Amino acid sequence: MELRHLRYFLAAAQSLNFTRASYELNVTQPTLSHQIKQLEEILGSQLFDRVGRSVRLTTAGELFMEHSKRVLKEVELAVQVTQELENLQRGKLVFGVFSSLSTSHLPPIVSDFSALHPGVTVTMLQLPTGVMEKRLREGELSFGIAYGPPASDQIVAEELLRERMALVVGAAHPLFGQPSVEIADLSRYGLIMLTSEYISRRLIESAFIASGATPRIAMEMNAIEPILATVRCSKLGTILSERLVKGMPGLHPVVLSPTIVRTVALFTRQHAYMSAAAETMVNLIKKSFQKDHAPSAS
Repeated sequence: MELRHLRYFLAAAQSLNFTRASYELNVTQPTLSHQIKQLEEILGSQLFDRVGRSVRLTTAGELFMEHSKRVLKEVELAVQVTQELENLQRGKLVFGVFSSLSTSHLPPIVSDFSALHPGVTVTMLQLPTGVMEKRLREGELSFGIAYGPPASDQIVAEELLRERMALVVGAAHPLFGQPSVEIADLSRYGLIMLTSEYISRRLIESAFIASGATPRIAMEMNAIEPILATVRCSKLGTILSERLVKGMPGLHPVVLSPTIVRTVALFTRQHAYMSAAAETMVNLIKKSFQKDHAPSAS
């Protein structure tokens, strides 16, 4: 049974005249009669009593008409909802983001999107990169913003920007106010590091190895906010995005030599469908990153 069977049947049932119904449907009367007969064969019930040139619904026909109306209304509603979703009148968008980006770069973008499309519910989840990749693979997220590269070949990463990392210290640290420091010299100072599941941790450890030094890790934490709070009130430092801490009271970024650079990337599942809401949000994010990190005119 197909939707056209229901439409043909309802046209005939509502007019009780096959000639008029075929005209309304823009089909020939033999075509309409054939479709009705086909439907009756599928159902195993006669839907119309044909008496001369007049027709009337059987009891089965009356019952089937009520259900057919509801089915077609639900289909029409489904089409309407889908169109509204694609037109961003309603819907839901869930995406993941690394913690430092969730408090610095993305809030104004999410706010702009919500103002433009109030019918779309946005859920932004702060996730470690490994968890984000897993949820992307399982289809729970539309996309993610994280530090690349991804660990899985099922995840596609599109570079958004590159940012320099720095030693971040508080006022009590011996290097507070200093412009730069050699990575090889950092083994003299205690560090608070993100835990090992974070990509930046592995990037930093590789930089120490390349410089022939070993980091002196005094503490490990799995969130940036408590790390920064501890750095402010101690002689310990941490290594984070220079952009993140610029202008934060009580914190000073010290440039590292050699430079450690990490890539912020858009993560998507390979060959995954992206909704209109997700595409719109991604475009806003790309434009914002391009604007904020475009080279300045000389």
